[in-house]
Amino acid sequence: MVERESIAMLDREGISAALFDSAPASPDLADAELLSILPEPGNFVFSGDDGTELNVQVFAGDLRQPHILYLPAEYETPESLGLLAVQFLKGGFTMLSLDYRGTGKSQGALGLAAIIHDLHPFFSSVQEWMRNEGRNGKLVLMGRSIGAALALHLASQVEDQLLCLVMESGFDRTLDFLAAKGVDISTLPADRRYFENRAAMASFGKPVFFIHSSRDTVQTLSQMEWLVAESRSKASQFQVAPAGTREELAMQVNDLYGQVLLQWINLRLGIRPARKKRGRRPGKKAATDLYLGYTRPWE
Repeated sequence: MVERESIAMLDREGISAALFDSAPASPDLADAELLSILPEPGNFVFSGDDGTELNVQVFAGDLRQPHILYLPAEYETPESLGLLAVQFLKGGFTMLSLDYRGTGKSQGALGLAAIIHDLHPFFSSVQEWMRNEGRNGKLVLMGRSIGAALALHLASQVEDQLLCLVMESGFDRTLDFLAAKGVDISTLPADRRYFENRAAMASFGKPVFFIHSSRDTVQTLSQMEWLVAESRSKASQFQVAPAGTREELAMQVNDLYGQVLLQWINLRLGIRPARKKRGRRPGKKAATDLYLGYTRPWE
């Protein structure tokens, strides 16, 4: 939930531009082996409500597996996006990332108010693309940092069409978040509603997977707990990542990150991980009812 006029104020006061400009320089990835694993995305273009052409990067997986609709962080890089896509592709998942206005291949001027207006056309365009491609995987919304707030805002409006929501490096209060990012908020009134994340979370009933670094310098674990506590689903999970700052976490996505996240999403589909084979106990008959791969209740 957001108050549109308050978000427009962020644009007018230069806060939105300063937020995206506050991102650190892209890390030097000199490791050729690392760069070689990053997938090359496809894309499709759709039009915003005002006709502006916007781009979606597509990391295509299996037609029937979950499709992750991803809203990037203000510090996103092609490398951090690729590292995340690698993990989803290992599970056969498809990841579709929106290029915000004025970023990537999208046209227009960057502004949070415009991005919020683009969320529903983005969601609808993905659904149309899936129909045209014969894809029937479940939909998952995911966002990182400012993208987490955007994902929550959209998720609260299209909940019945989603499997679940994933929020990495989210935040509780907007002004606290902006100040911790080093953005000058002295011109902003404190009594306005910006991103109402607690209220949006309280209205969202589907499971949420929260990922946060214990070394995050923008939002402490205690601050995040206020948001996590509002989740309505008993299946929600708060995962503390052994990583550095939120920007460093984005560049440290690895197999463990992917395994935990994919397993949680699969559980929402009723797919459980394989049972580990236990050694034979003296005097006991060895177990024979072991599952290989995943159990699928509908098969």
